Amino acid sequence: MFDKMTSKKRVRYRSNPRKDEFIKVLRSRVWAYFDENNISKHANMEMYIKTVLAVIAWIAMYALIMSNTFSHSALLTIGAFCILGFINIFMAFNIVHDACHDAYSPSKKVNKILGYSMNFIGGNSYLFTQMHNAHHQFVNIHGSDVTLETHGQFRFTPDEPWLPKHRWQHIYTPILYCLASLHWVTAKDFKWFFFEEHIGNKKDVKHPPIEWFTLIVTKLLYFGLHIILPLIFLQVSWWVVLLGFLALHIPSSLMFALVFQVTHIYDGTTFPLPDDQGNIYNNYAIHVLETTSDFSRKNPIANWFFGCINVHSIHHIMPGICHVHYPALTEILKETAEEFGLEYKETPNFWEAWKKHYQMLKLLSKPETEIPRYGKGAQLV
Repeated sequence: MFDKMTSKKRVRYRSNPRKDEFIKVLRSRVWAYFDENNISKHANMEMYIKTVLAVIAWIAMYALIMSNTFSHSALLTIGAFCILGFINIFMAFNIVHDACHDAYSPSKKVNKILGYSMNFIGGNSYLFTQMHNAHHQFVNIHGSDVTLETHGQFRFTPDEPWLPKHRWQHIYTPILYCLASLHWVTAKDFKWFFFEEHIGNKKDVKHPPIEWFTLIVTKLLYFGLHIILPLIFLQVSWWVVLLGFLALHIPSSLMFALVFQVTHIYDGTTFPLPDDQGNIYNNYAIHVLETTSDFSRKNPIANWFFGCINVHSIHHIMPGICHVHYPALTEILKETAEEFGLEYKETPNFWEAWKKHYQMLKLLSKPETEIPRYGKGAQLV
């Protein structure tokens, strides 16, 4: 069961002048980078091109499917749906994620409009923004980080009560990751909208009625586009459409889940726990360094496709900056952290990051597991 007592705490960070100096120096250097290069912290031409390519790719692939181009072959039809699924997560990585942080454009209206692409690919932009920002504020803090809340399905933190099934979680978790987006579009949004009273540190959450309406309408639109219309117009058997819908979700879902999960749940992370007053004795930026790890930072292909989700530490510290700037800013973060005796964590590639994630799943599969609460930042006074 989810620890309700922990969830009632209102978490606060308690820092000190030396820790605060780190973030002041980091911010001054980041803003100096933008000033010296005379560039905006928001989207640039590269970002605009990626956005246009994503939209064209989606329209082209959907049109090819619906024109019965692949209908002579069940395998090709299912494969086309699979490609459409990867285009969907490319949009989520590169457009939705930046828009929900108001990082794409200086205009909140533009960001909100772009964020609605989340509804178009099956999620809900309003709820995603609420939940994702709650995760940002309380990374790896049991009871406040919504990404740790699985109601006992997984044990992503040593503070989640151990259940006998968790002894096998390092085996079954990757399998269930394949179903994550399918669960998201069919159940998760409804669960958090209608059956949960909190989102992270926000208690007694009330959702605006207009968002209820948007949720229902856009879900109907999504299932209409991806199931109903193909069943009506495609010259294939109904089971090919249903298998295509599964192919739309399963491979891309595995990638989507792993890319996010390996940045926080890995062997080497920390899991701070608030005291009885809800205090976390750390500066937020240092908290991020101790709970977050980058991977494939120097791989331009990974950066381009993942929307720099893999360059995650600077994103958590300064989420209002468009992801196209993260590789350069991470060099500043790394240098500043070293000056203050702090550890910037990264793995050279995805496979090493996956191994560390797997190792943590295996560690947490045991009822008695000692995981550090704080890193080197605790010694910064």
